Amino acid sequence: MQPGAMNNDPLANLRDLHLPEAVADWPPALGWWLLAGIFLIGLIWTARALYRRFKNNAYRRQAQLELKAIAANYNQTQDSRGALIALQLLMKRAAITAFNRTEVAALTGVAWTQFLDATSPKTIFSLGPGELLIDGPYQPSLAPSTTELTALFSLCGNWIKAHSKAKQTSEKPREQTS
Repeated sequence: MQPGAMNNDPLANLRDLHLPEAVADWPPALGWWLLAGIFLIGLIWTARALYRRFKNNAYRRQAQLELKAIAANYNQTQDSRGALIALQLLMKRAAITAFNRTEVAALTGVAWTQFLDATSPKTIFSLGPGELLIDGPYQPSLAPSTTELTALFSLCGNWIKAHSKAKQTSEKPREQTS
């Protein structure tokens, strides 16, 4: 061997690099276990909240079905007084289910429509088609038109779907002293 040949390639005598073994996918690190646990708890909490909401709104679904049946019966028979009586009973039952029985059961007339306004997204029970609920079921001579009853059915359907306790105030109006 020539002494100059070894100096030309000083790396020829080195061994190849050895790569480390691949990191195992299982078991995951502690952080992944914690993240999975938090996700699972959140999923269980969400499912439970959705189930409660579904269960608590069963009366709304039932009331919507009854409202459709009342409207269909009215369309067949054109009995406006019967439709108003059935609608009044339906609205009262839905309100008693959703709110305190002692607060709702005794309401009649203008106080009843004011309660519906207070718990509705729109305040048109006292000053709109909802006025039919004040005296309509009790006056046989009152004959609302099909347009008025259709508007009332729509209004009641919207109340059943969207009423809430948040807008309602349980304060009684203050008496004015002079």
